[in-house]
Amino acid sequence: MNKFRLTALASAIALASLSAAPTMASPFPSSGTVTGVINFSQSITIDCNFSATATVVGSDVHLTGMTFSGGGGASFLCGSVVNPNSGPWIAVGAASHPSTTVTITGVGATTVLGGNCLGNITASVTDNGSGHDIDIINQVVPGTPSSCTINEALLSAS
Repeated sequence: MNKFRLTALASAIALASLSAAPTMASPFPSSGTVTGVINFSQSITIDCNFSATATVVGSDVHLTGMTFSGGGGASFLCGSVVNPNSGPWIAVGAASHPSTTVTITGVGATTVLGGNCLGNITASVTDNGSGHDIDIINQVVPGTPSSCTINEALLSAS
């Protein structure tokens, strides 16, 4: 009888510790969309609506089919004068560690005025409960005739 009580007590303790365990961040969706607004500067500073397809490749998240567009407070220059490069923009490790700081490689933009930029930036990826947010603040990307800066961006992945 004592052995039974000890086993039952050990099982109850194990069950209680499982229910008290911290919640794990949800994995990045295997495919979906990323949307938001990017405040971008090169020779001028503008807000652009951003959209991309997100696909998990291994532990990384690849952003492809990116667009900048105007409207809803974003500049009419987005999508006509200023566009993202063809990409992909790769959020290294974002799929395997969805609540962390990551490097996004291949970030760039082009303008019809002959400007372009290409490089890597740092972003914070967080689990927001219904998806993931990609937060970019004050990241400089080398370019010509001058560097580009993503002053601020909050992008949501779903």
